[in-house]
Amino acid sequence: MFTNGVCIILTGTNDDYKGMSIAWVSQVEKEHLIISVPKGAEATNLIISRNMFSVNELGIGQESIARQFGGKNCDRKLMSALAQIKPTEHNLPIIVNCCSSTICSVKSVVNINEQVVITAKIINTQNGLDVSPLIFDKSAYFK
Repeated sequence: MFTNGVCIILTGTNDDYKGMSIAWVSQVEKEHLIISVPKGAEATNLIISRNMFSVNELGIGQESIARQFGGKNCDRKLMSALAQIKPTEHNLPIIVNCCSSTICSVKSVVNINEQVVITAKIINTQNGLDVSPLIFDKSAYFK
């Protein structure tokens, strides 16, 4: 099994946004990345209509943030530090208390079974906390 870092995808506007925890983000070139998100999810539909999203990489000890955005089946017993959301000049929120936040614009969308694979151009990246990435391990953030 491949290991992947856990990220929070935020989309919408600074004032009205949706988010989801995912572990399927890969940088495929200096200025591009791909994400895989669940087909039909509210946040997925909003990414496609808005054509922008932020990728917020979580670090070790931030399992509570992963659960906060873990979807309808997530563990609702949140632990310690929750996401600190900050508006940006792109009218797209980021999480400032994470390893890094990257703002992206959608370039292509491909449906594969129950997933939507999105290729995006990196617009801006901001470093955050200096901690090791939180690694996805056997759906530990879902029931």
